[in-house]
Amino acid sequence: MIRFFFNKHRFVLLLLLFIPLFCVAQHSKENAATLNSSPADSMVIIYSANLNGNIDNCRCGDPPLGGLDHFSTLLNRERKKHYTLFFDGGDAFNAYSYPELNKALVSIYGLLQPDVFTVADQEFSEGRPFLIKALSRFGSSVVQGNTRIKTYAGADSYKCFKHKGRVVGVTSYLEMKNRQMGPVKDFLEPEKQRFDKAVKAISGTDYKVLIYHGERKYLPGLLKKYPSWDVVLLAHEQLAINEMYGHIRLVCPGADGEYVSRIVLKKEAGKTRITVRQLPVGLELPADPTIKEIIKNYQH
Repeated sequence: MIRFFFNKHRFVLLLLLFIPLFCVAQHSKENAATLNSSPADSMVIIYSANLNGNIDNCRCGDPPLGGLDHFSTLLNRERKKHYTLFFDGGDAFNAYSYPELNKALVSIYGLLQPDVFTVADQEFSEGRPFLIKALSRFGSSVVQGNTRIKTYAGADSYKCFKHKGRVVGVTSYLEMKNRQMGPVKDFLEPEKQRFDKAVKAISGTDYKVLIYHGERKYLPGLLKKYPSWDVVLLAHEQLAINEMYGHIRLVCPGADGEYVSRIVLKKEAGKTRITVRQLPVGLELPADPTIKEIIKNYQH
Protein backbone atom coordinates (compact mmCIF):
# COMPACT_ATOMS: atom_id res chain seq x y z
CA MET A 1 0.00 0.00 0.00
CA ILE A 2 2.85 2.37 0.96
CA ARG A 3 4.71 1.38 -2.20
CA PHE A 4 1.58 2.11 -4.29
CA PHE A 5 1.20 5.50 -2.55
CA PHE A 6 4.75 6.56 -3.45
CA ASN A 7 4.48 5.22 -7.01
CA LYS A 8 1.18 7.03 -7.50
CA HIS A 9 2.54 10.34 -6.25
CA ARG A 10 5.77 9.94 -8.22
CA PHE A 11 3.62 9.46 -11.35
CA VAL A 12 1.62 12.61 -10.56
CA LEU A 13 4.82 14.57 -9.97
CA LEU A 14 6.30 13.41 -13.27
CA LEU A 15 3.04 14.27 -15.01
CA LEU A 16 3.06 17.79 -13.53
CA LEU A 17 6.63 18.26 -14.73
CA PHE A 18 5.88 16.85 -18.18
CA ILE A 19 2.78 18.95 -18.95
CA PRO A 20 4.54 22.35 -18.94
CA LEU A 21 7.41 20.94 -21.00
CA PHE A 22 4.93 19.46 -23.45
CA CYS A 23 3.07 22.78 -23.71
CA VAL A 24 6.31 24.69 -24.29
CA ALA A 25 7.38 22.20 -26.94
CA GLN A 26 4.00 22.41 -28.64
CA HIS A 27 4.05 26.21 -28.50
CA SER A 28 7.57 26.31 -29.98
CA LYS A 29 6.52 23.86 -32.67
CA GLU A 30 3.44 25.92 -33.53
CA ASN A 31 5.49 29.15 -33.58
CA ALA A 32 8.06 27.58 -35.88
CA ALA A 33 5.30 26.35 -38.18
CA THR A 34 3.72 29.81 -38.22
CA LEU A 35 7.00 31.56 -38.96
CA ASN A 36 8.11 29.08 -41.61
CA SER A 37 4.77 28.91 -43.36
CA SER A 38 3.64 31.40 -45.94
CA PRO A 39 -0.01 31.28 -46.96
CA ALA A 40 -0.73 31.85 -50.63
CA ASP A 41 -1.75 35.48 -50.18
CA SER A 42 1.11 36.48 -47.85
CA MET A 43 4.45 38.05 -48.71
CA VAL A 44 7.88 37.19 -47.34
CA ILE A 45 10.59 39.84 -47.00
CA ILE A 46 14.19 38.78 -46.54
CA TYR A 47 15.90 41.82 -45.06
CA SER A 48 19.62 42.46 -44.88
CA ALA A 49 21.43 45.58 -43.64
CA ASN A 50 24.86 46.67 -42.42
CA LEU A 51 26.78 44.04 -44.38
CA ASN A 52 29.89 46.26 -44.16
CA GLY A 53 31.55 44.46 -47.06
CA ASN A 54 31.64 41.09 -45.28
CA ILE A 55 31.03 39.01 -48.38
CA ASP A 56 32.71 35.86 -47.08
CA ASN A 57 32.56 33.63 -44.03
CA CYS A 58 35.65 34.18 -41.88
CA ARG A 59 35.33 30.66 -40.41
CA CYS A 60 35.57 32.28 -37.00
CA GLY A 61 33.10 32.29 -34.13
CA ASP A 62 31.09 29.37 -32.85
CA PRO A 63 29.20 28.60 -34.96
CA PRO A 64 30.75 30.48 -37.90
CA LEU A 65 28.16 32.73 -39.54
CA GLY A 66 27.99 34.82 -42.70
CA GLY A 67 29.00 34.64 -46.33
CA LEU A 68 27.01 35.80 -49.34
CA ASP A 69 27.53 32.41 -51.01
CA HIS A 70 25.59 30.81 -48.14
CA PHE A 71 23.09 33.66 -48.02
CA SER A 72 22.36 33.12 -51.72
CA THR A 73 21.27 29.56 -50.97
CA LEU A 74 18.96 30.77 -48.19
CA LEU A 75 17.47 33.44 -50.44
CA ASN A 76 16.93 31.11 -53.38
CA ARG A 77 15.20 28.54 -51.15
CA GLU A 78 12.78 31.21 -49.96
CA ARG A 79 12.16 32.41 -53.51
CA LYS A 80 11.33 28.88 -54.62
CA LYS A 81 8.93 28.24 -51.73
CA HIS A 82 7.15 31.59 -51.32
CA TYR A 83 6.55 34.95 -52.90
CA THR A 84 9.74 36.56 -51.58
CA LEU A 85 11.18 40.06 -51.74
CA PHE A 86 14.82 40.82 -50.90
CA PHE A 87 15.38 44.26 -49.35
CA ASP A 88 18.76 45.73 -48.39
CA GLY A 89 18.91 48.64 -45.93
CA GLY A 90 22.29 50.05 -46.93
CA ASP A 91 25.90 50.05 -45.75
CA ALA A 92 26.41 46.93 -47.83
CA PHE A 93 29.74 48.34 -49.06
CA ASN A 94 32.89 48.29 -46.97
CA ALA A 95 33.18 51.40 -44.81
CA TYR A 96 36.57 52.33 -46.28
CA SER A 97 37.96 52.32 -49.79
CA TYR A 98 38.74 48.71 -50.73
CA PRO A 99 38.21 48.53 -54.51
CA GLU A 100 38.69 44.79 -55.04
CA LEU A 101 36.33 43.89 -52.21
CA ASN A 102 33.65 46.36 -53.28
CA LYS A 103 33.94 45.23 -56.93
CA ALA A 104 33.35 41.65 -55.78
CA LEU A 105 30.35 42.80 -53.73
CA VAL A 106 28.83 44.58 -56.73
CA SER A 107 29.22 41.43 -58.85
CA ILE A 108 27.54 39.33 -56.17
CA TYR A 109 24.63 41.73 -55.68
CA GLY A 110 24.20 41.74 -59.44
CA LEU A 111 23.48 38.02 -59.12
CA LEU A 112 21.37 38.26 -55.96
CA GLN A 113 19.21 40.93 -57.61
CA PRO A 114 17.71 42.72 -54.59
CA ASP A 115 14.17 43.95 -55.09
CA VAL A 116 15.00 47.08 -53.11
CA PHE A 117 18.52 48.43 -52.54
CA THR A 118 19.04 51.43 -50.26
CA VAL A 119 21.93 53.82 -50.79
CA ALA A 120 23.57 55.00 -47.53
CA ASP A 121 26.87 56.62 -46.55
CA GLN A 122 29.12 53.56 -46.98
CA GLU A 123 27.95 53.10 -50.56
CA PHE A 124 30.09 56.17 -51.38
CA SER A 125 33.31 54.64 -49.98
CA GLU A 126 34.77 54.34 -53.52
CA GLY A 127 33.37 57.68 -54.67
CA ARG A 128 30.29 58.68 -56.62
CA PRO A 129 31.42 57.48 -60.13
CA PHE A 130 32.08 53.97 -58.78
CA LEU A 131 28.68 53.86 -57.05
CA ILE A 132 26.72 55.09 -60.06
CA LYS A 133 28.35 52.46 -62.25
CA ALA A 134 27.69 49.82 -59.60
CA LEU A 135 24.00 50.67 -59.30
CA SER A 136 23.47 49.83 -62.97
CA ARG A 137 24.24 46.20 -62.04
CA PHE A 138 21.34 46.07 -59.58
CA GLY A 139 18.60 46.51 -62.16
CA SER A 140 15.74 48.77 -61.11
CA SER A 141 16.03 48.05 -57.40
CA VAL A 142 17.43 51.37 -56.15
CA VAL A 143 15.07 53.30 -53.86
CA GLN A 144 15.82 56.72 -52.41
CA GLY A 145 12.83 58.17 -50.65
CA ASN A 146 14.13 61.48 -49.38
CA THR A 147 17.39 61.99 -51.31
CA ARG A 148 18.82 61.96 -54.81
CA ILE A 149 22.37 61.19 -55.90
CA LYS A 150 23.56 64.20 -57.84
CA THR A 151 23.89 63.41 -61.58
CA TYR A 152 22.02 60.08 -61.10
CA ALA A 153 18.33 59.80 -61.97
CA GLY A 154 17.96 56.03 -61.86
CA ALA A 155 16.48 55.71 -58.36
CA ASP A 156 12.77 55.48 -57.57
CA SER A 157 11.33 57.22 -54.53
CA TYR A 158 9.15 54.19 -53.75
CA LYS A 159 8.18 50.77 -55.09
CA CYS A 160 5.07 48.62 -54.94
CA PHE A 161 4.89 44.85 -55.22
CA LYS A 162 1.65 42.95 -55.80
CA HIS A 163 0.85 39.33 -55.05
CA LYS A 164 -2.53 37.59 -54.90
CA GLY A 165 -4.38 40.87 -54.75
CA ARG A 166 -2.21 42.23 -51.91
CA VAL A 167 0.19 45.14 -52.36
CA VAL A 168 3.25 46.10 -50.33
CA GLY A 169 4.54 49.63 -50.72
CA VAL A 170 8.07 50.55 -49.66
CA THR A 171 10.08 53.74 -49.49
CA SER A 172 13.28 54.72 -47.69
CA TYR A 173 14.57 57.49 -45.50
CA LEU A 174 18.27 58.29 -45.16
CA GLU A 175 18.82 60.39 -42.04
CA MET A 176 21.06 63.27 -43.06
CA LYS A 177 21.85 64.08 -39.40
CA ASN A 178 23.87 60.87 -38.99
CA ARG A 179 27.43 61.60 -37.85
CA GLN A 180 28.86 59.68 -40.80
CA MET A 181 27.03 61.74 -43.42
CA GLY A 182 29.47 64.66 -43.38
CA PRO A 183 31.88 63.42 -46.07
CA VAL A 184 29.10 62.40 -48.51
CA LYS A 185 26.59 65.22 -48.12
CA ASP A 186 27.99 66.88 -51.24
CA PHE A 187 26.99 63.79 -53.26
CA LEU A 188 23.35 63.91 -52.17
CA GLU A 189 20.41 66.25 -52.54
CA PRO A 190 17.83 66.03 -49.72
CA GLU A 191 14.27 66.34 -51.09
CA LYS A 192 11.48 66.54 -48.56
CA GLN A 193 8.79 66.81 -51.24
CA ARG A 194 10.09 63.61 -52.83
CA PHE A 195 9.55 61.74 -49.57
CA ASP A 196 6.12 63.31 -48.99
CA LYS A 197 5.02 62.17 -52.45
CA ALA A 198 6.38 58.67 -51.86
CA VAL A 199 4.50 58.33 -48.55
CA LYS A 200 1.30 59.52 -50.19
CA ALA A 201 1.77 57.15 -53.16
CA ILE A 202 1.93 54.04 -50.95
CA SER A 203 -0.69 55.16 -48.43
CA GLY A 204 -3.37 52.92 -49.94
CA THR A 205 -1.31 49.71 -50.02
CA ASP A 206 -2.04 46.72 -47.79
CA TYR A 207 1.41 46.78 -46.18
CA LYS A 208 3.41 49.98 -45.76
CA VAL A 209 7.13 49.49 -45.22
CA LEU A 210 9.78 52.10 -44.45
CA ILE A 211 13.51 51.41 -44.67
CA TYR A 212 15.04 53.83 -42.18
CA HIS A 213 18.80 54.26 -42.35
CA GLY A 214 19.69 56.39 -39.36
CA GLU A 215 20.33 56.74 -35.67
CA ARG A 216 17.47 55.57 -33.45
CA LYS A 217 17.34 58.85 -31.53
CA TYR A 218 15.98 60.60 -34.64
CA LEU A 219 13.33 57.99 -35.45
CA PRO A 220 10.55 59.07 -33.03
CA GLY A 221 10.37 62.51 -34.62
CA LEU A 222 10.00 61.00 -38.08
CA LEU A 223 7.34 58.52 -36.94
CA LYS A 224 5.39 61.27 -35.21
CA LYS A 225 5.14 63.10 -38.51
CA TYR A 226 4.66 59.96 -40.65
CA PRO A 227 2.95 57.37 -38.41
CA SER A 228 1.17 55.07 -40.85
CA TRP A 229 3.69 52.22 -41.21
CA ASP A 230 3.22 48.53 -40.66
CA VAL A 231 6.96 47.78 -40.58
CA VAL A 232 10.04 49.96 -40.22
CA LEU A 233 13.22 48.21 -41.31
CA LEU A 234 16.18 49.70 -39.46
CA ALA A 235 19.76 50.09 -40.58
CA HIS A 236 22.93 51.94 -39.60
CA GLU A 237 23.23 51.12 -35.89
CA GLN A 238 24.29 47.48 -36.36
CA LEU A 239 21.76 46.12 -33.85
CA ALA A 240 19.54 43.04 -33.96
CA ILE A 241 16.00 44.34 -33.33
CA ASN A 242 12.51 42.85 -33.36
CA GLU A 243 10.20 45.00 -31.23
CA MET A 244 7.07 47.10 -31.28
CA TYR A 245 6.90 50.89 -31.35
CA GLY A 246 3.23 51.49 -30.75
CA HIS A 247 1.51 49.68 -33.64
CA ILE A 248 4.70 49.60 -35.77
CA ARG A 249 7.00 46.60 -35.96
CA LEU A 250 10.71 47.58 -35.87
CA VAL A 251 13.12 45.08 -37.43
CA CYS A 252 16.87 44.89 -38.00
CA PRO A 253 19.01 41.77 -38.56
CA GLY A 254 22.18 43.11 -36.93
CA ALA A 255 25.39 43.42 -38.90
CA ASP A 256 28.03 41.74 -41.05
CA GLY A 257 25.66 39.34 -42.80
CA GLU A 258 25.57 36.85 -39.93
CA TYR A 259 21.77 36.95 -39.76
CA VAL A 260 18.95 38.12 -41.96
CA SER A 261 15.42 38.98 -40.92
CA ARG A 262 12.55 36.97 -42.38
CA ILE A 263 9.31 38.94 -42.25
CA VAL A 264 5.96 37.43 -43.20
CA LEU A 265 3.18 39.89 -44.02
CA LYS A 266 -0.35 38.54 -44.20
CA LYS A 267 -3.93 39.63 -43.67
CA GLU A 268 -6.25 37.80 -41.30
CA ALA A 269 -9.80 38.95 -40.65
CA GLY A 270 -8.98 42.24 -42.33
CA LYS A 271 -6.00 42.90 -40.05
CA THR A 272 -2.32 42.87 -40.88
CA ARG A 273 -0.39 40.12 -39.14
CA ILE A 274 3.40 40.28 -39.06
CA THR A 275 5.75 37.53 -37.94
CA VAL A 276 9.50 37.99 -37.75
CA ARG A 277 12.33 35.54 -37.34
CA GLN A 278 16.09 35.99 -37.36
CA LEU A 279 17.69 33.45 -39.71
CA PRO A 280 21.35 32.55 -39.17
CA VAL A 281 23.50 32.45 -42.30
CA GLY A 282 25.52 29.37 -41.40
CA LEU A 283 27.86 26.90 -43.03
CA GLU A 284 25.13 24.26 -43.03
CA LEU A 285 23.69 26.17 -46.01
CA PRO A 286 25.46 24.92 -49.15
CA ALA A 287 27.55 27.59 -50.85
CA ASP A 288 26.29 28.98 -54.15
CA PRO A 289 29.10 27.86 -56.53
CA THR A 290 29.04 30.99 -58.72
CA ILE A 291 29.21 33.37 -55.77
CA LYS A 292 31.75 31.16 -54.02
CA GLU A 293 34.02 31.52 -57.08
CA ILE A 294 33.72 35.33 -56.98
CA ILE A 295 34.69 35.31 -53.30
CA LYS A 296 37.59 32.93 -53.96
CA ASN A 297 38.94 35.14 -56.75
CA TYR A 298 38.74 38.19 -54.47
CA GLN A 299 40.57 36.37 -51.66
CA HIS A 300 43.42 35.48 -53.99
